[in-house]
Amino acid sequence: MILKFLSYIKSVWFWFFSAVFLLAFFVFGGHSFSQVFYFISCLLPIVIATAYYVNEVLIERYLLRKKYSHFVLYLVYSIIISLYLQYLVIFLALIIYSTFGLEHNNLLTIDITTLSLCLYILVLFKVIAEIVRKLNQKEVLIERMSQLANQPSKEKDDKILVRYNRQNHNVYLDTILYIESLSDYIKIITTKGEIITKEQISKISKRLPKEFLRTHRSFIVNSNMITSFNREFVTINDNQVPISRTYKQEVLSFLT
Repeated sequence: MILKFLSYIKSVWFWFFSAVFLLAFFVFGGHSFSQVFYFISCLLPIVIATAYYVNEVLIERYLLRKKYSHFVLYLVYSIIISLYLQYLVIFLALIIYSTFGLEHNNLLTIDITTLSLCLYILVLFKVIAEIVRKLNQKEVLIERMSQLANQPSKEKDDKILVRYNRQNHNVYLDTILYIESLSDYIKIITTKGEIITKEQISKISKRLPKEFLRTHRSFIVNSNMITSFNREFVTINDNQVPISRTYKQEVLSFLT
């Protein structure tokens, strides 16, 4: 949950620096700082909402599932709705500006159309980057699933014995996504749910095959379930598991 929050923070930084860049670009171009700041503040929420909807909904729901006609159709609808909202916001912003004014000289000098176009270029850049990232994740996932499917049946039946609810249970290794340490307990996250048992993570790591990687003092991941990774974390079923400095070299060497 914390790692998902961090990914949103990165997106916030992207839009923040984009807004600062546009502000500096137009101000150094001879436009009024207050006018540029005012209209960027008005238009940026619509641009961010458009990019978020395309990246998190349309790409996930249609493009990655190869529903290209639906993706194009809803993308066009999204652009039209976004433009209507933008025109409405510009209209209201102009009324407020002309009524109250942002500076003593109430003459409007900024080219709002150019500013709007620059903002939508940022949306295009963000969407293309997200498409490339998610397509790469999908390819990695397909490759991992193919490797898992080609494993011998005996290996697929491998299991580990754990005790919870006062009973011994067999947990099949190919269902484990990752394991998280909870002090003297561990939480085993599987494709079927979560299991909490009293055991130290260092002890269970010795009972697991080499496909299970220690990425952090508190995490062990099933490498066959990794959909994407970078130098900071691995992603498994939309869950981001951190890679600590201690295990970084070993993990990256295994995965690359």
